[in-house]
Amino acid sequence: MKHTSLLLAFLSAFALALPVSAERPKDNPYEKYLIFWGYPDNYLDNQTRMAFQEIDRTLRAYPPKNKDCQARRMALTALDLLLHDTRNDKTPAFYDFINARMANMLADMQKGCKKGVKIYKLYNDGFIIQSPKTTVAIDLVPGGPETHPFISDSLIYAIAGQCDAMFISHAHGDHANLRIAKTFAARGKRVIVPKGLWTGIDPNIEQLLVADTAVVVPFDELNLKLTILPGHQDDMYNNIYLMTFANGITVAHTGDQYNEEDLAWIDRVHDTHRVDVLLLNCWVNAMPRTIAGFAPKQLITGHENEMEHSIDHREAYWMTMEKTRRMGIGNVLMSWGECFHYTPPKTK
Repeated sequence: MKHTSLLLAFLSAFALALPVSAERPKDNPYEKYLIFWGYPDNYLDNQTRMAFQEIDRTLRAYPPKNKDCQARRMALTALDLLLHDTRNDKTPAFYDFINARMANMLADMQKGCKKGVKIYKLYNDGFIIQSPKTTVAIDLVPGGPETHPFISDSLIYAIAGQCDAMFISHAHGDHANLRIAKTFAARGKRVIVPKGLWTGIDPNIEQLLVADTAVVVPFDELNLKLTILPGHQDDMYNNIYLMTFANGITVAHTGDQYNEEDLAWIDRVHDTHRVDVLLLNCWVNAMPRTIAGFAPKQLITGHENEMEHSIDHREAYWMTMEKTRRMGIGNVLMSWGECFHYTPPKTK
């Protein structure tokens, strides 16, 4: 209840916050005494930093689970408010928050996975799936401008170093980063990309050459079976990846799937593929129908709070929570740097 009470107080403060006047001074000689009268910019900076820190503590105390958790809901909703205030987009408090969470994720990855799969949520719609034998990254990007990425270069490359291969769903910059792809390729790690992306860059960067049918890509060296389904975001090729690990667990990632015509074959995916975990973009068209087509045992949504979108297209955590509640669909909602450890349910 302590975390929830603090977050309620933060929510009230954010809701009442007024635009900052550019004419007011920001440097505050009284900051160490926590006196901000006459320094609204400085007040909001301190409030934002404290809010990010409290949200981080709450999310660490209440990690992702299948069961509903009020403290997590409040923390994610408070985070929505911070991330939909564009004044915070380039603040040190935001950069410190996301990098601290990704550093914590890296430390957990280094512990390995003894059973099942550990699913890590990256920035935007990126994920890492770690099994006892294999670790793969999907749509790994640092986010933000190239000159000042959200996730530092040293951290993003350390995360990449923990992975055995990378799969990229489609060509948009919030999913595909050539610098990171080249890093994988230079280390002899294979990168699978959709048709037409980065042609002739490196032999280890492999395109899906047939875009109108399912393709199985052999990954015998990683004890991994990779099946690629021919998805689209509107008219753009969007690979849907089904990754079957050595322990038999299959995880599917839909990228930015959004195409009405594809629904006809998506309806039948469960006829030929058993999916344990579905990583689904939160604004996919026909969400209930898409989920029914894959028939997963576990749903995890992604793509919330894409910071390079306008605030009306930064799909909030509260939006996903309300959407899945109205649909009566269970979902594990994760923020950046969080881990959900999936083990198959025991059969009776």
